[in-house]
Amino acid sequence: MKKIFASFLTVLTLLGTTPVFALNEESNTQIVERFEDGSYIEVTIEEIPTLTRSNTKKGNKTTYYKNTYDVILWSVKTSGTFTYNGSTAKCTAASVDTQCPAINWKLSNIRSSKSGASAYGYATAKSYNGLGMVLQTINETVKLTCSPSGTLS
Repeated sequence: MKKIFASFLTVLTLLGTTPVFALNEESNTQIVERFEDGSYIEVTIEEIPTLTRSNTKKGNKTTYYKNTYDVILWSVKTSGTFTYNGSTAKCTAASVDTQCPAINWKLSNIRSSKSGASAYGYATAKSYNGLGMVLQTINETVKLTCSPSGTLS
């Protein structure tokens, strides 16, 4: 009876198991600039696996502006799709996405473009004081490039 019960539990466990598939996203992060007030800009590049031809690359390059406490004040993400063949590379699509969780910052002039093997995202970030006066302006350009061998930078 114990063997039957154990077999029954094993079957139930196997039937109730849901397979999980994870996409292998490669990413790297680096701090590219620190400011006097302790804030800094951090850049992350991530490669998105594609289910299409092997000579196609998709990826994102995101710039995060963080305060001294590592809180994200705003971000600009450039996404690009590229083709490459070992001797040349070309950007076939580009888009930009922004986030601005900080209430004293606003993003404007948001646009994207592509040229050659690069995707570009643009935004203007402005911080305001309580009276609505501009304290700081940052014109951010996020450039994602694909090499002829398919490396994103």
